[in-house]
Amino acid sequence: MPNPLHLFGFDRRVRARRRRAVPVPTALPRTDAVFLVMRRMRAPFLVVITTFSFCTAGLTFIPGTDGQGNPYRMTAFDAIYQMTMTVTTVGYTEAPYAFSYPQRMWVMMSIFLLVVSWAYALGVFFSLLQEPAFVDAVATQRFRRRVRRLREPLRSSPAMVLPAAPSGAELDERRRRFVVLDNQRSKVETVATEQFAADVPAVEGDCRQPAMLGVAGLDRPTCAGLALTDDDSANLAVVMAVSVLRPGVPVLARCSSHVFQDRMEQFGPEAVINPDDRFGNYLALEMLRPVTHQLLMWLMDNDENHLPAIRNGLGRGRWIVCADGAFGDLVTTDLREAGVEVDLTHPRDGAPRDSGITGFVSGTDDDIVNIALAEQVRLTNPEAHIVVRQKNAANKAVLAYLRVDHVYIATELVAREVLARTLTPVFWRFAELAVAQDEAWAIALRDRLVERLRRRTPDRDLLTLSMADAPGLVHWLSRGMPFTLGDLVRDPGDRSAELPVVPLLLARGDDILITPGSDVPVRVDDQVLLVGSGEGLGPPRGGPALRRRRGVCRYRPRGPHDLGLAHPHRRPPRPSPGRRRLRRPTTRRHPRTRRRPRTRRLPTTRRGGGDRHTDCAGVAGSAPCHPILCFPIAMATRGRVPIAPPSRPHSLSRA
Repeated sequence: MPNPLHLFGFDRRVRARRRRAVPVPTALPRTDAVFLVMRRMRAPFLVVITTFSFCTAGLTFIPGTDGQGNPYRMTAFDAIYQMTMTVTTVGYTEAPYAFSYPQRMWVMMSIFLLVVSWAYALGVFFSLLQEPAFVDAVATQRFRRRVRRLREPLRSSPAMVLPAAPSGAELDERRRRFVVLDNQRSKVETVATEQFAADVPAVEGDCRQPAMLGVAGLDRPTCAGLALTDDDSANLAVVMAVSVLRPGVPVLARCSSHVFQDRMEQFGPEAVINPDDRFGNYLALEMLRPVTHQLLMWLMDNDENHLPAIRNGLGRGRWIVCADGAFGDLVTTDLREAGVEVDLTHPRDGAPRDSGITGFVSGTDDDIVNIALAEQVRLTNPEAHIVVRQKNAANKAVLAYLRVDHVYIATELVAREVLARTLTPVFWRFAELAVAQDEAWAIALRDRLVERLRRRTPDRDLLTLSMADAPGLVHWLSRGMPFTLGDLVRDPGDRSAELPVVPLLLARGDDILITPGSDVPVRVDDQVLLVGSGEGLGPPRGGPALRRRRGVCRYRPRGPHDLGLAHPHRRPPRPSPGRRRLRRPTTRRHPRTRRRPRTRRLPTTRRGGGDRHTDCAGVAGSAPCHPILCFPIAMATRGRVPIAPPSRPHSLSRA
């Protein structure tokens, strides 16, 4: 059996050279809308100004008469006033006196001249509004302002992160801000019609230009690049620009050729994803290690939202790949390296009519032809494993009716891996380690997850035990107190029960511990990768369950014996008016007497000489409750419970 690490190319990482950071260019040529207006409207403005000046000067030279019949010549101000009214309203009155016939003839000629000049200027202006250069300049300036106003961590996603693509929709669902840079106007315009929770900046541009990447937010400190276009040359340009301009910024690139993949890897990107080659790797892994493949597909983001079905014995038999171009060569090479018997046929030869084949891959460039070939093979080989290649999910309903075993869509495969790397980077490290394990390990982990989380696809979350995310726990660990993973995943309301979460990986510096046990002690700055259901982790956008679990680590200590007494950022919510009216009346006290806070006791049982909470677990005998185990109960009551030393019982008071 080949090494799975070599099969997926996990060992092909190239360490990039250390480069000196240089300023990111953000100045684009011909992007100043004001400059374009002034340059395009220069001739119309000169025509209007010349015509207006000529008509005004002529009106000052033509003699007229005043109210008494005396000769009178208009002043410059009166002439400008009259021409201004003529330009805007085509005559309003004769000021300051009634005009003579020569003046009226001049005004009539001026009306035609000024109307023609203004019509010429307005025509040029409205044509300017429709010119592509002006529209692009305005769109680029608007895009630049919207990117500059972003305050959240940004993922600059050049091209192909489209609204219909799974990557953009999933990033928006996880509250990750991103921008769209595409060279096709139709794809950019669809961003406005998508139902995104946040306003997604999008612009039409060429990602090969470093200045365009700078406008898209490459110079921001929280930016990461996603080069996911269909053009390998454009993706290589993005990788080169990010590597040179921002050496420390991670970039994920897509390619379809091994030649461009080798060129990209010389610049040390985070990952280079060849979807056709990666699909062959996944297919070979499904044949050699079906449970490992099932586990990875289940934990990674997928549309099925449940544990995928497994089929054994796919590697024992003959496979036929019907494809043309590089896709057929890559898949055939991957299967042969895995030791599978495979034949490559051309689409013009039609579907194979011989029976007894184990699997069939329909991978032509035409989606309809792929479906037709798959149906012909299904008629002659009902038990064959059918794989169909598609460009998009438009024919998903037809494929579901035909009971196709697997559908390969390049954009979805790339999006699945990109999301696994960007949303939870530690998870991809777990995937690399999981591929290196044996099949027995995968079976044990799958059964454990199914027992704890059922068969629905679990959510992922990374918990960092730092002062920012876990201040109370950091103070507790700094005093040398023990705390294990089992204590971390216990239910805050019932310490005898565990939350529906499973720790997959514990990262401590450069040391990685995969599937750690519940008795493993945790330390400060540890990173714990957790998977679980909505009850344990909460929805991706957060919720009561998520706050309930994170509350174990987000309370600060108030005294030497207290682990988490008050929330550092949020005061306890005041009860609603209805609850306030239903409260038990308290005894009135003298105004000068210090009022003691209302308290209510937790459910306790009298054992020996001390009180013990009925919800507390892990302490036997008649000793009082342990503060670390009772701390989540105090957290569950929104920080209103001071945890007392072991020498006295607990009471619940409002902070």
